[in-house]
Amino acid sequence: MIAVFGARRAPHALVLAALIVAQCSSLSWRALPSERCMRSARLGARQPARAPPAPPPVAPARAPMAPARDRPAARALAAVLFSLALAGGSPIDGAPVAPVHAASGPAVKSSDSGIGLYVNKDGNSILRLTLPRITELPGLYSAQELAETIKLRFDQVGYKRDPVWTAAAGDAGMLERALQELEPELLAKAPQSLQARALAPFREAQANVRPLLAALREQDISATLRLQGSIARGLAAVQAELFPAQTLPYELPLEYAGLPQLRGRAEVEMKLVKGKGNAKRFCAATSSMYTGRFGLSYSEVKESQEDMKGGECAVENTASEATIRLTLDGYHAPITAGNFAALVQGGFYDSMPVQQITDLSIQTGNAKKAGKPPPARTVPLEIFYKRDAKPTYSFTSDEDRRGAETMALPFQSYGALGMARQSADLGGEIDNDSATSEFFFVKYDQALIPPGRNTLDGAYSCFGYTSEGAAFLRNVEVGDVIASAKIVSGLENLKMPDK
Repeated sequence: MIAVFGARRAPHALVLAALIVAQCSSLSWRALPSERCMRSARLGARQPARAPPAPPPVAPARAPMAPARDRPAARALAAVLFSLALAGGSPIDGAPVAPVHAASGPAVKSSDSGIGLYVNKDGNSILRLTLPRITELPGLYSAQELAETIKLRFDQVGYKRDPVWTAAAGDAGMLERALQELEPELLAKAPQSLQARALAPFREAQANVRPLLAALREQDISATLRLQGSIARGLAAVQAELFPAQTLPYELPLEYAGLPQLRGRAEVEMKLVKGKGNAKRFCAATSSMYTGRFGLSYSEVKESQEDMKGGECAVENTASEATIRLTLDGYHAPITAGNFAALVQGGFYDSMPVQQITDLSIQTGNAKKAGKPPPARTVPLEIFYKRDAKPTYSFTSDEDRRGAETMALPFQSYGALGMARQSADLGGEIDNDSATSEFFFVKYDQALIPPGRNTLDGAYSCFGYTSEGAAFLRNVEVGDVIASAKIVSGLENLKMPDK
């Protein structure tokens, strides 16, 4: 491997070797063949400058990730290789050393996991961009992309340099022209019965573009993001109004007719309370989390810095209760989201304790652990590839030989919702179609889960995002309780099977 990298890159080669040894020592051979470890070595040799892929959350059986076997000798070898690399001056950037789980294909292009060069880590933005497209109005989606790009620039580049303001102003100028061209098309092509409802949010979005341009010229970040958010939400509302209600843009397989289906989207309000004896309190100073490693959008940074003292939440900004809102996406996960919505509607998650927490996930919903009767139904693995027109069932992306593709709903937002599965036997083999009620929140961190390179996408069903209050998840502990969960909008989209 050093021969491949060259003498000057020997420390890098040692780091890669250590990661591969640690990776291969941590994988369960029953869950993943050794060929995958070797593939990561070949990929790494061809692409020495690429950052190593990220580790999955470590969890026991019935958790989202398969269990690993310990191999002390291999781990010891990895430690020695890391020591040699550090002695040779290899830059580790302060990242923790951990076993690595290889992705199943080449790195995904940024445009596959965001817009252009910008990775989208905002769950709300992902939901807006994945609304069913109105084919008669292709300019509507283009305008939506322009509106979302403005925020993505600031989220990933910052707002203290002039070039980003100039680029964002260019986006806003193109957005203004796009909306001017779109208005006559909307009047000509939108159904007469829906025009009034679609035009109201469209005109509101259009009216906010000029104030947005003024805010960009003044480099006012708070006003910029407020107006950008209003425009983005308005354009999404237009798309939602024009698409037929309680309808999916494809037909579901008949074999799933006996399962609940969410034909559209729904919002769930979930109230969390601290468990008895738990020390952490919910921090109200950072109640919104969207992007970046620490999750704060730039408009919230100043306020949060004032409310936080020494990196901890000020006492006056803490609480023993918190409310979060989940958006369930039935357009891309109708069976998984439908099952979850039906359980919420039936009160299953009321008084449900948080049962397991890892560095990257918060898991709950295990009926046996909660002392509740288990749900009678199981639901299949349901994944939606970004370039497909309908979901795929029962097969992971690795099993389908599509491991390099991205998902319509990627696990790359803090608070992304995933469905766990059951172990089929004591050996830890996972049954893809065994999900019942157990779900998890992803504590997304790009340093640990690079976009398009994580081991959750294509292996577990993502069925929505935490759209409000995701930062409260940072303070959740095992034993905290979901006091209540209720559907606050979109209940009409839940279709229960005929009895």
